[in-house]
Amino acid sequence: MSLININTPAAKLNRPTGLRGLFYDIRSWVDGEVVTGNQLRDDQLLFDTETASFDLIAPELIEDRTIYIVDQTGGTLYPKVSNVAATAKSFETFASLEDAAEAAMDKSHDSVALVLNIDLIVDMNDAVEQLIAVKLALPDVPVIICSRTFSKNNFSLQRRAIADASLRLPCTDVSLALAIESGILNNKNRRI
Repeated sequence: MSLININTPAAKLNRPTGLRGLFYDIRSWVDGEVVTGNQLRDDQLLFDTETASFDLIAPELIEDRTIYIVDQTGGTLYPKVSNVAATAKSFETFASLEDAAEAAMDKSHDSVALVLNIDLIVDMNDAVEQLIAVKLALPDVPVIICSRTFSKNNFSLQRRAIADASLRLPCTDVSLALAIESGILNNKNRRI
């Protein structure tokens, strides 16, 4: 991770101005790249991840939701999601996207959100095809995809054909909370 010190003259000169500068600062903070003048070491945490939780954002978005987590056995997504989304109705883990999609078809679509580690799917072309099929079959289910191969987090609708938000792994609790919130809101906005 490259850390950006926003208090140096060089950083201030390279920072975009106006609204783009504000978005640049927010994106850098969410991606975990910002350090303040008080943080001089690269190994210091940017915030206390032990106390970060979904109530920083919008707990009402997930109060009635079951969150399906698709990850390998003993993966890191389940502990992180259950810590961040503590106000969710429940959590269920699945070993494959197919199993999670079948379970979601049996439930009311508005009550499920899917957090998926796509690194489990070996062939990326196969992953895209599976995600398109899930989005077509379950358009009301927010899909948040996670991968170590992503260069950055993307909480926009840029990948809307396959997902409502994407998250680079490993992730911080705050970026995971933002991904879940953005995925749910993007899914709602896409349907309007």
